[in-house]
Amino acid sequence: MEIDFELTSIDSADAFDPSWLLDIEKHCREADASVHGGVGPFGLVLLASDNMEEHTSVHFRVYKSQEKYMVLMCSDLRKLVHIFHLLFSPALAKFLRHFND
Repeated sequence: MEIDFELTSIDSADAFDPSWLLDIEKHCREADASVHGGVGPFGLVLLASDNMEEHTSVHFRVYKSQEKYMVLMCSDLRKLVHIFHLLFSPALAKFLRHFND
């Protein structure tokens, strides 16, 4: 699967905090898909039940770090299966790449 997102502007990107690199998964849990930011979240809802009670979201955010922009990708499995939530609350995260404006 290949998906392209086109952003008309990234000037309003939130500032990047280097401390997020220490625990990226924690940052994704705190800034989940329901928390609005400067550029993001935007992404997909995958593996969803009919009523959206169970689903997996994959979302992205753009941050400004000095002279570069950084893209954060988060995948939140906490609402995929209720029994998983009883056992653990996984959030997968990665800063994908740096790019110039």
